[in-house]
Amino acid sequence: MKFCTVINCMDGRTQLPVINYLQKRFKVENVDTITEAGPNLILSEQKNQNGIELIFEKLEISISKHQSVGIAIVGHHDCAGNPAPKKEQVGHLHKSIQLIQKEFKNIEIIGLWLDEHWNILELKI
Repeated sequence: MKFCTVINCMDGRTQLPVINYLQKRFKVENVDTITEAGPNLILSEQKNQNGIELIFEKLEISISKHQSVGIAIVGHHDCAGNPAPKKEQVGHLHKSIQLIQKEFKNIEIIGLWLDEHWNILELKI
C-alpha cells in the first residue's frame, strides 16, 4: 500500500476533496492526515513551536513508518483558523513549504488552495 501525507485544516469541508485529489496526484491508496485549524498560518508564522513540533513528529511517523511519497499543505476559502484572503494564504502556503523542505529534504511537497466551490488549485512552487 502506498501513502502520502496531508497537513490539512480541521474543517470537514476540505477533507474529502483533498483526499480524492491526493490519491490521484500521488497515485496512492492512503492519505495520512494531520489536521490543525489554519495549519498554513501556524507553519508560516513560526510562533507556535509546540504546534510545529507536533506536526513534524506526525510527518516523521508518516514518512518513516508508511513510506509516504509526498506531502501536501492546504489552505482554503472561509477558514476559521486562518481568515486571511487567498493572496495572503497563498503566501502562507509558500512559507510553509519552505519550512517543511528544511526538515524533509527528499520528499515532494506541494501546496493546495481550495476555493469557495472546494475546487483545488495546486500551487506552482
